[in-house]
Amino acid sequence: MRRKLLLTYLTLTSVVLLMLEIPLALGHSLNAYHQLASARAREARVLAVHARDVLTDGAAAASFEERLRRYAESHRTEVVVVDVRGRVAAASHTDVDGVAAVLRSPLAQALRGEFPGPSRLGGHALRPGDAIIAEPVLQGDEVIGAVGSVASGTAVERDLDQHILLLLGAAVLALTAVGVASVPLSRWLLRPIRQFDDTVHSILDGAYDVRVRCEGGPPEMRGLAGGFNRMADHLVTLLETQRAFVADASHQMRNPLTALRLRVETLEPAVRPESRKQLHQAVKEIERLSSLLDQLLRLARAEGRDQSVEPVNVAEVVAVRVDAWEQAAARKRVTLLAPDPDGTVAACVPGHLEQILDVLIDNAIHASGAGGSITIRHRAAGAHARIQVIDEGPGMSAEDCRRALDRFWRGDNSAKRDGSGLGLAIAATLAKANGGSLRLLPATPHGIEARVEMPLCPRTAPAAESRVLVPACPPATTD
Repeated sequence: MRRKLLLTYLTLTSVVLLMLEIPLALGHSLNAYHQLASARAREARVLAVHARDVLTDGAAAASFEERLRRYAESHRTEVVVVDVRGRVAAASHTDVDGVAAVLRSPLAQALRGEFPGPSRLGGHALRPGDAIIAEPVLQGDEVIGAVGSVASGTAVERDLDQHILLLLGAAVLALTAVGVASVPLSRWLLRPIRQFDDTVHSILDGAYDVRVRCEGGPPEMRGLAGGFNRMADHLVTLLETQRAFVADASHQMRNPLTALRLRVETLEPAVRPESRKQLHQAVKEIERLSSLLDQLLRLARAEGRDQSVEPVNVAEVVAVRVDAWEQAAARKRVTLLAPDPDGTVAACVPGHLEQILDVLIDNAIHASGAGGSITIRHRAAGAHARIQVIDEGPGMSAEDCRRALDRFWRGDNSAKRDGSGLGLAIAATLAKANGGSLRLLPATPHGIEARVEMPLCPRTAPAAESRVLVPACPPATTD
């Protein structure tokens, strides 16, 4: 953005300079040619007066030619004098024929008693060229000859070159001044935008207390920053209210459900044997509702603001969770496989990775058939620690894998097991809260790969990677 602003300033300045300096250069060129032509025209009229003696008395031609040569050397102007028949009577140079050819038309006009005025020989708008002058020589009212001169424009062109160089130097200085002045100006203009960008990214990363600092920048941007901060405060208040409501409702409903379960269970002696099946089903529904409230409470906490990340040894977490789920897997005759660790250290909130793995391993065990296996791999992948939980179950389509992360979504086979459809949603929320992600992918030849990516601890991340939005981690412990 800053480069674009600088380029815009320099482009506008260049256009303005061109609009100013081109007319100045053209005006200087025309003025220089006009001065040259006017001066040589005045001198040609003086020479025409003295040329009458040459045309009326041939003896004066030699001295007049000497005068013409001195004039030509000092003024860089070639002069020729012709009589009424067009024959050369005196000249300041030896190449009479060449100059006479150039002056043929102006001299013809002068011999007819006309005053043709200065004209150009070659040149263009910025190069004046030579000036051609012709003046009739009069004796009384009678034309007895003409004086023609070709004034060199070399001196004028040198002066014009210096003037153009001066204009170019002024343009370079102006562009440099604009470029130097544009740097602090662009910073002043873009400072609020950078603050907006940093604040938006911080809020997206879960730091809901960060606000745009209304310092510097145009008044309009400061007003916009104030409005953005008020909007952020309002949205954060709504989010907090929603989370507090879910958490409070979940917490407050647990006690009535526990009491209801106890009351229902106490009815068992008074229920007829043929109705006890319905009683047991009612107790199971109460347990399911209680589990759903617990998951809603975990979801509300997962969406909270806790961003106090610490280094977490991924291999240790995987090993502990595999041990915890080994008996449940054995009951379904499913084998849990965890390859050798690679020392990956992730940066996340303590306990979050354990909760994510519990959800994924639980789902993988229920999806796997007897004799199947579940492989849990983990390694560093770029700036993230990648954990893969791969089962050998029937699998799901790519669309179902995407939708399985939605809240309360249950697949076609979900009726075969108890559940609320919140487990994967909670795991995905926890991963996102730590700057990571959770994806479900179809495995080959069948099954599901649950891929979790959590940020590496900055001290273990590759140096070439971009910044990781977590605080610097202290050394990880392995005890």
